[in-house]
Amino acid sequence: MSFWDEVYKLRGDSIIPREWKRAHLLHHLSGKYKPNSITTIPSNGSISRDGKEIGDYVKRGGTPMAWRVGRGVFQLVVDPHDDELTRLNQLTLAKDFAKSAPRAETRSGVSYDSGASPTTAEPLPDQPLTENSYPLRGMPYKYARPFDGTEADEE
Repeated sequence: MSFWDEVYKLRGDSIIPREWKRAHLLHHLSGKYKPNSITTIPSNGSISRDGKEIGDYVKRGGTPMAWRVGRGVFQLVVDPHDDELTRLNQLTLAKDFAKSAPRAETRSGVSYDSGASPTTAEPLPDQPLTENSYPLRGMPYKYARPFDGTEADEE
């Protein structure tokens, strides 16, 4: 099961509240996921209800899996306790916000490859690491091109 499947199951079993924090997940998912993953994946895969706060995964074209309803507080876009019509409406609303989200850069100012993993910034296993891969893209230092043996110009 994916991270979000696990969260959905916890919510469906009423183990976590409708509006949950990362601390709720740490207790239940720490055996399956690293603490760093548990603290970053919700932010990366979420969007605020006004569409102003957008996670990195959503900026790269991913479907939002949670709403940001407060500082460090999240709510699943599709809550297992909602009726089918509400789930469909919430998913449509989240996708519409995500479509209008800016995609060029993340908060760190680094653009990501669209083929990056949805839960990390690392390339997927079948993708070769290149000079355009995160975190090497945009490095202004002389070792910005370690793959071809040449030094980049100082910027």
